[in-house]
Amino acid sequence: MSLVSNKMNSKAYAAFWGFIVGDALGVPYEFYSREELQKLPATGMVGWRTHYQPPGTWSDDTSMLLCVMENNYNSGNAVALSRLFLQWYENGFHTAHGNVFDIGLTTQTALERLKNFVPPSKSGLSDSNSAGNGSLMRSLPYAFMEDFSHGVYKMILHYNITHRLSICHESCIFYIRMARCLAEGRSKQESMDIAVSYLQMGWRISDNAQTKPNALKRLLKKSFASLSQESISSSGYVVDTLEAAIWCFMNGNDYESCVLKAVNLGGDTDTIAALTGGLAGIYYGVLDIPSAWRNCIVDAEKLDGMIRTWLMMNKRV
Repeated sequence: MSLVSNKMNSKAYAAFWGFIVGDALGVPYEFYSREELQKLPATGMVGWRTHYQPPGTWSDDTSMLLCVMENNYNSGNAVALSRLFLQWYENGFHTAHGNVFDIGLTTQTALERLKNFVPPSKSGLSDSNSAGNGSLMRSLPYAFMEDFSHGVYKMILHYNITHRLSICHESCIFYIRMARCLAEGRSKQESMDIAVSYLQMGWRISDNAQTKPNALKRLLKKSFASLSQESISSSGYVVDTLEAAIWCFMNGNDYESCVLKAVNLGGDTDTIAALTGGLAGIYYGVLDIPSAWRNCIVDAEKLDGMIRTWLMMNKRV
């Protein structure tokens, strides 16, 4: 796999590969407790365990990311994206082995609603128990749209397909704003500061302005990275996932240490490691991702081709 030219394309290329490798690292350990992983921590790419999948197998995180990427360089609208999601859900489209072995309850419920002809603008759930990380896991491509603000707007329209709660939207906005800043060459802390400011300066989609700001309050503080590991939750709740991914990235020294921190938190290991890996890929570069891990990824050549096609078509997104 030859590397790509153009600085922003190189950052996007590293981001996507960082995401995919992180996803595959986390798949075998999903739902392991932190206590279990403290006794026998993850140290590299393995297989089987939770989902009984071979090493290098990626999950719904990468599958949904690939659907977003394909939609970006084809029609780009929410109806077409919802059809791609249904192809994945019903037929194993864009999966590592032709079958869906992992899917979040909120996403699954929304896709069942789509099957029953609920329109994509209303198929996503909006009750307080539906703040899962299924939209966050597929947000990375929007960080690299030429017009970033348009990317945010388009992302929200697309994410109503499965998640209509504003805290899900805001978590995605925070993540992609930070990713974009890192891709522009900013430091970890500066990127995080700008993500905080961006959210505070107007990109709030409010359904409950009295209570919502509290959900992301820890991320708004400069001291966030210095929190103890014990204070970081690693569940599938969107805020927990976002906090965990950013904490692991902020406290790692290279790609490997960032993503292994994410896996060893336990819980929703594949999504947290994927999101951490996306940021770490941007910051440390694709060459910092262990080649043994990349070479182990199922359908690596196909994935590389999709990423390169997306990079060529990105201005049309």
